[in-house]
Amino acid sequence: MDKEIWATGFATNPNFFGTYMLLCFSYALGLFIDGKNMIKNIIYLILSAVFAFGILISNTMSCVVGCVAVLGYIFIFAIKNKQIKKILIILAIAVIVSIVGVKSGKTRIIKEMPKIEQQATEIAQGNINDKIGTNRIYIWRNALKLLPNCWLHGIGIDNFYYAFNGKPLLSPDGKYFYDKVHNEYLQILVTEGIFCFITYLVMYGIICIRGLNNSFKNKEIYLVLPIIGYLVQAFFNISVIEVAPVFFIALGLCCNKDNRLNEEK
Repeated sequence: MDKEIWATGFATNPNFFGTYMLLCFSYALGLFIDGKNMIKNIIYLILSAVFAFGILISNTMSCVVGCVAVLGYIFIFAIKNKQIKKILIILAIAVIVSIVGVKSGKTRIIKEMPKIEQQATEIAQGNINDKIGTNRIYIWRNALKLLPNCWLHGIGIDNFYYAFNGKPLLSPDGKYFYDKVHNEYLQILVTEGIFCFITYLVMYGIICIRGLNNSFKNKEIYLVLPIIGYLVQAFFNISVIEVAPVFFIALGLCCNKDNRLNEEK
C-alpha cells in the first residue's frame, strides 16, 4: 500500500501545517537578518533550518511559493543594505536542508519542481487545464460561475459546500467534494461579497505598505516577512482556525510597530 509522506503536525492537514511552518520560518529568518548578536543569530539560523525542513515535509507547494516570495524580498533587502554574507549563509542553509529532505525521503517537492515549471509554462501560453494545481483551476472556474448571482452579498460564510443547488462540488473523477475555494481571496469574494472583499484587500494593503516602509526606514524586516509569505500562499490555500489567529497577530504586530514609531516621533 502506498503511503502519503505528508506531515501534518498538530494542524490536522499538511497545508495548514505548511502555512504555520512558513510563518515561523519567516519570523526566524527575519530575526536573523535584523540580528546583531552572534549567539542569537545562530539560534535563529537553527530555527530557520528546522522550519524550512517543516515546509519541505509538508509537501505543500503553495507554501514553497510563499517561501520563495519571502526569500526574494530578503535578497532585495539584504543587497540594498549590503548584507551579502547573510545571503550566502541563507543560500547554504537552503541547499543543505533541501539535500537532507530529499535524501531522507521525507519530501517530494524538489522532484515535482519540473512539473510545476511545466504547468506554469502552459498557463503562460494559455493552455489552462482543470487539473493544474491539484484541480484548483477546476474549483476556481466553478466558483467564478457563482459570482453573477452573489457578487454583492456572497453566498454566506462557509456556504461553498451548499452553493451548487444545495449540493457539494465534486472533483472531476467524482471521488471527492470541495467545501472551500482553495483561494482565500476568491473564497471571501464568493462567500462574503464584494464589500468584504475590498475591505480585506485595503486592510492587507495598508499594513503591507507600513511594514515595507518600516523595513527599509528602520532596517527591520522580521515583522513584514510573515505577512508577505502568508498573503502569497493564500492564493492557493484556505484560512483555517489552526493558523489564522497567528496571521492576524502578525498583522497586528506589524501595524502596531508603525503606530508606535509615529508616536515616538
